[in-house]
Amino acid sequence: MGDNAIEGAAAISGYERLYGAAPVTYPPGMRDRAEEARRLLDAGIDVLSEVLEVEPPELDMLLVVEADWKETPRENSHAYPYGLPYFTRSVRPPTLVLPEEITADITPRTEATASLVVWHELAHAFLLRKEIVKTPAWLGEFVPQASAAVIARRAGLPLGEHLSLVEKDPGFTVRTLSGRADAGRQMAFQNLLLSLGVAALEQFGERFLRRLVHRLWKETEIVDERRAEELLAGSLGSGGRGWLESRPEF
Repeated sequence: MGDNAIEGAAAISGYERLYGAAPVTYPPGMRDRAEEARRLLDAGIDVLSEVLEVEPPELDMLLVVEADWKETPRENSHAYPYGLPYFTRSVRPPTLVLPEEITADITPRTEATASLVVWHELAHAFLLRKEIVKTPAWLGEFVPQASAAVIARRAGLPLGEHLSLVEKDPGFTVRTLSGRADAGRQMAFQNLLLSLGVAALEQFGERFLRRLVHRLWKETEIVDERRAEELLAGSLGSGGRGWLESRPEF
């Protein structure tokens, strides 16, 4: 990687660094939080590498306090809203940026929430290790939500309890949300995708996720709605199309 690559995540003055499957750069006095973040990363990397049958992506994590948020790496010139974790390829290594406090807009708040957030962004890092053609938003976000669910299931987190607190009928499905959505609708959209991902894992097992990701990597043309449905249904396997049509989230 070289020294310049390390600077992407460690550019904030005074921050320290923990090494693991993906290094974690963190503010002074937050080593315990950094160690927990590294534990989540290491666990997620192990599972996704196995399930997707790929090597881990090049990745750093940057744990940030609010006072330093404007100094974080990002694609845009303006900082993202504080409290919203994100993955960026604007630096090398690509970096998962995690705020000290996750925004209250991310709901429900359960034992599983913080872990799911980290694993969702980690899944983006795995997916974007290769160039992906443009896809409908629901498919692009379904992969990270299903991936986070895979790791959570293996870790024994109470996904059933978490999903029991999710609104079942927000007035749209994962394919019909359109236009600009406020934070509440965006969260409802993500929760529908998580619910669909958990249901798919229970019905078809983990192998469908590998098939879906590898098929996305092979696509060379823009994926429209029809093709997106074909990719997901085909990845699920026998009965996938009928099962999707029966799901209220879809």
